[in-house]
Parts: sequence; C-alpha cells; structure tokens
Amino acid sequence: MLETLSAEIIAIGSELLAPDRTDTNSLWLTEKLNSIGIEVKLKTIVGDDDARLEEAIRDATRRSKVVITTGGLGPTEDDVTRKVAARALGRRLSLDETILAELRQRFLSFGQVMPERNSRQAMVIEKAVVLPNPNGSAPGMFIEHEGVAIVLLPGPPREMRPMFENHVLPKLAGRAGSVKVVRRMLRVAGLGESAVDEKIAPIYTQYDNPQTTILFNQSEIEIHLTARGRTEVEANALLDRLSEQIEDRLGNAVFAFAGEKMEERRRPGPRHALRERA
Repeated sequence: MLETLSAEIIAIGSELLAPDRTDTNSLWLTEKLNSIGIEVKLKTIVGDDDARLEEAIRDATRRSKVVITTGGLGPTEDDVTRKVAARALGRRLSLDETILAELRQRFLSFGQVMPERNSRQAMVIEKAVVLPNPNGSAPGMFIEHEGVAIVLLPGPPREMRPMFENHVLPKLAGRAGSVKVVRRMLRVAGLGESAVDEKIAPIYTQYDNPQTTILFNQSEIEIHLTARGRTEVEANALLDRLSEQIEDRLGNAVFAFAGEKMEERRRPGPRHALRERA
C-alpha cells in the first residue's frame, strides 16, 4: 500500500468562531498539502484559550506527522500561539536578539519606534527554524519534534501564503516523497444520495485507494474520487478503473465530470469522450 503523510491544521483565533467569518487559510493549505500527497485528516478551530490550544497541539502531535497552526503570532495579549506551543512541546521560549533588531529596524523604516509589546514576536521556541516574514512583523517557525513537523504560521493570508510556499512547502514535499494526488468528480442526476450509495457502495468499498465521497449539491449528487499514486499516470489509472465501474452501474444518470454543468449533457458517442474533456 502507498504510504501517505497525515496532517492536521489548527486555526487559532476567537474571531474564526464568529458566524460571519470563514477560515480560508485552512482551505488553501489543504489544497497545497494535497498537491504534494499529504492528506489533511483533521481541522480544528480554537479560540484564544491557552488550555484548549495546548490540548489541541498535544493531541495533534500524537496522531499526525504534520501539524500546522495559523494565527496567534501577533503582538497582543491574546496572541498566545508561541508560548502555548512551547509549553505543549516541553521546550523553552527565549528572546532572539537578531529578530528583535530586525523588528526595530522594520518599524524605523516606516518612521516609527517599535512598541515594546512587539518584542514578544521575537520569542523563539527552542531548536525551531525561524521562517522569515517580509510582509509582516510575525516570523513563523518550523519545529521537528519526535518525528512530527510542526509549523507555526501567521494568520493574515498575505503573510501566511508566501511563507508557506517559499519556506514550508519544499520541506514537506521532501518528506512526502513522490506521492501524487489526483481527483475526479462525477455528477449524477435523477437519483437521491441514498439511492446512489446503495447502487455503488458494493463497488467503491472494495477500494482503499481511490477514496470515494458522495455529496448532495442542490439538485445534483456529486461523487468525488481521490486517488494516490507514485505518478499522476498511476493515480489516473486507478481513477479510470473505479469511475468506469461506477458509470456502468449508474448508466445515463452520470451526466458530467469535473466542473461541467447539468445543461452540458452527454452527447451521443463513446463514453470515454466525455471523460477526456474533464
């Protein structure tokens, strides 16, 4: 069986628990991790609560090989990620004079004196690799801990995304090896979710890879297939085999692939013609 790394994302900040806020960072990170063959198994949102965050980090490091936190690296009292992560990992937190000098210089470049509270952003967890942040004042950290990669990232997307792509993604890609992840979606009309599952469960439950998820989306049913292989060709071959069996079972109820709309119904001709357009 092809081994894949499992990951967890912990989004930090009480504002993310408000009904009018969406955690877009986790969605973006999941896409990036999946692209290098790392499967996100769990996402947690934790408010600005030291005890709950410490518990979340400890639990995540016990069950996953990659743990990524976003947020809580700012200069205010409720930005607790650094100190809580250090406590959860049993490591010291100390002031990095080089980072402190860089922070002071950053403020001077804007014609300002650095507020003393910003000095907490120069606190670094023992043996962490500091991740530079040219777009803000909060550096990130990459920590190796008992075989687990722990990454602390800032919350603002304009800071988090380039930091992850430039400094974290290459490290994690090396750990993930040569696993490729490929997805395919079949769109089904005229059948309910339970009816679709009843028809195709005997097929997809035979496979650990690809994985199958059935979702209701307005008037349609979506069948999401995810395959992992050593190459994209191998992963696509796995998808071909399963999707053909599902099509054979559901017949003309399958009307489109990937992002096609319901109006773009299957034209007469070989079945594979539609698949090639996906």
